[in-house]
Parts: sequence; C-alpha cells; structure tokens
Amino acid sequence: MPPAYRNHQCRLAEYTFQGQRVLFLENEFLRVGVLVDKGADIFQFLHKPTDTEFMLHTPRGIRPPAVQSVASSWGSFLDYYEGGWQEILPNGGPACTYKGIEFGLHGEVSTVPWDCAIDVDTPDIVRVTLSVRPFRTPFFLQRSMTLRQGESNLLIEETLSNEGREPMQYMWGHHPAFGAPFLGPECHVDLPGDVLTVETFAGAAGTRLHGGHRHRWPMVTEREVAALDFSRPDPSGTGHEDLGYVVDLPEGWYALTNQKTQVGFALTWSLETFPYLWVWRQFNQSNGYPWYGQVYTLALEPWTSYPSAGLLAAIANGTAATIEPGESRHAWLRAVAYEGLTTVSGVSPAGVVTGNV
Repeated sequence: MPPAYRNHQCRLAEYTFQGQRVLFLENEFLRVGVLVDKGADIFQFLHKPTDTEFMLHTPRGIRPPAVQSVASSWGSFLDYYEGGWQEILPNGGPACTYKGIEFGLHGEVSTVPWDCAIDVDTPDIVRVTLSVRPFRTPFFLQRSMTLRQGESNLLIEETLSNEGREPMQYMWGHHPAFGAPFLGPECHVDLPGDVLTVETFAGAAGTRLHGGHRHRWPMVTEREVAALDFSRPDPSGTGHEDLGYVVDLPEGWYALTNQKTQVGFALTWSLETFPYLWVWRQFNQSNGYPWYGQVYTLALEPWTSYPSAGLLAAIANGTAATIEPGESRHAWLRAVAYEGLTTVSGVSPAGVVTGNV
C-alpha cells in the first residue's frame, strides 16, 4: 500500500512534466527536483526560507525527447541541456572513441532514463535510490538521495560497478551549474587551503585561455588575456568564457556565497573519489550553438579526472580512473544551503558550514 499523501515535514512528490518523470524531495528548508527520465538531473535546488534557486535554468528549459532532423557529432547532451546538475560518466568532454565505443559529449548516463525506487518515506526522513545501466558500457551506477527533517542539506551516496569481464577506464563527475538571480558579481567562491593550483589546457572545450599553464588560485593570467579572478563571476554580458582545473585540493569542499544576500550553496564530497575541481565560467559568450549568448553561469564540478578534452586526454595525462571486472567504487557528496555568511572557512562532511558574516 503506498504511503499516505503528506504535505508537511519530509515528503516526496512524483509528477509527469513534458512527458517525463519528475521527483521532488522536500522538507521545511529545501525543495530538490530530479528529472528521472533525463539523467536523474537535479534541475531544482531551492532554499525555501529565502526563496533562493541556486541552479542554472537555460532558456530552452526541459524538453521532451524528440527525433532531431539530423544527428549531431557532439551527441545529444547539448540539445537537451536544461541547466541544473548533471552526473557524467564515462566521458568528460567532446565526442571520442574508446574500445570501439563512440561517446558523445559527456558520455552516456546524463541523457538516458534512470530507474527510481523509494526506500524511506516518513515525516523524519525520505530516501530514494536512482540507478542506471548505460547502453554501451558495462557500468552500473546507483545513487541514493537522503533528506532529513530539520536539515538544510541533501546527502548523496553512490556506488559505481563494473559488471563486465574486462577493466574499464572512465571519467566520472558531477556538473552543478549555478545561475541568476542567485549568481552575479556579488558572489564569491571559497575553497580549502591557502595555496591552490589552477591548470589550464590548450584546446579544452569552452575556454579562451591558451592552456598549458599553472596558476595560483584564484588569479589566472595568460598572454593576451587580462588577469581573471576565478573566485568571482564577471558581470553579465561581458562575453567571457573560461575553464580551469583545481588539481591539489586538501579537502573536498567549496562554498559559493552571494555576499549581498548572505545566502550560499556549499558542496562537500569524498576527495579520494573526486580529487579534481573543474571551474567553468560562461558569461554570455559563445555566439551560435548552443548558447547564442544567452547563458550566464558558473559551474563548480568535482571529478575523478581532467581535462575536459575527453576520456582519451585523461588517459594520456594519467588521471583517468580504472575499475576492474566485478569491482565497485563508492562516493558521497553533500549539498548544503546556508545563510547569514559572506565568507566560508570550512564545510564539514556532515554539512556544517563555518565562516564570517
């Protein structure tokens, strides 16, 4: 017998929108929307006390699946990109071929339907498990999502398994992209550690930087490019797009704070699984497909590997992960909404955010 409908404390809600399954996890602090039929994307992460939506929403929005007039060599990721937070496996970047498999941009799992099971549905706690088996690789990926009463954070616990009979190399990452009106020049990114390194790469997708250099966070300086502060978004309409990789994090966390409203989003995660942080900055640049100058966003992405040139590039630089037959890898992430701070000095694995007003 299904649980009784509940619209208070912790609750779940399932809908069909644009012909696709949508799931919401909600308590008194958060409303988290999951697009089950399209990569299990987190398309909404709303802090209810301040009515703050953190996620990017692109002008195209959520679209039902459709047959395109012609297939793109990039794959279908960009055609259906609604913003929000994607999980990406096993290719991070443009189309490539690995073991005879043709991958489109950002691999397989972010464009296909996932299965969903409700594990717990009580006033004190809700938990769901989403899972997917890609079409072209022998991976099995499971993601549980837990929301508790009285807590302003979402816990994600994951298991990646290789069900094949041969080793597989892969890139695995989380791609949360933040948008206006939360995002703006008044926002600031805090990271752990006093001395951090940002690498850039020539030919990486979505960057005007020449690449092949190391910089000290947050300032990035290259020839013909003015000094860039990667910790602060540029104003809308400046026409900048940049991409860099923080490669030496001592702890797995970041915080993005709107210093005007004193509201922010923090993410903490298992650094042993996702040791690298991609920083994608897109401020109304990229004329033509897919953005047409319409997208203003900053994405802060924990990854197993880099750069965004794809799996073959990660294999070449030694950062691609390998999973043996029958082996499983585990990971966790915790997303936190907070208020009353302008800078953050720490985010604990339990989701406690410390900092200064």
